[in-house]
Amino acid sequence: MEEGEDLSFEELKQMEEERITVDSSAHEVNDGLCNECGGKLIKIVENRSLLDGAITFHIIKLRCEQCGKEYADLNQAEKYDLLFTLEQAIKSKRLFELLRMHVAK
Repeated sequence: MEEGEDLSFEELKQMEEERITVDSSAHEVNDGLCNECGGKLIKIVENRSLLDGAITFHIIKLRCEQCGKEYADLNQAEKYDLLFTLEQAIKSKRLFELLRMHVAK
């Protein structure tokens, strides 16, 4: 069968059912190789504070030992997006408006 080719109903009936178990941490990336240069990725923690340390973000990411490119899993990327949004809000003095909207959810 070619990739992207649809199976007929008869072909589907001949297939066996397979059950898999996915660990709750399967979405986390803990090691690997860099897509850019093939170098080894090492886990690092970036600590970023806002409002003189009132809010601190601990962002876990992987950094290539050779080229320095950084990678983050989906949860860490969402944390980083929130950090960036808050930084922009503080700069534009919209922080309290955003906090009210977030608390209202």
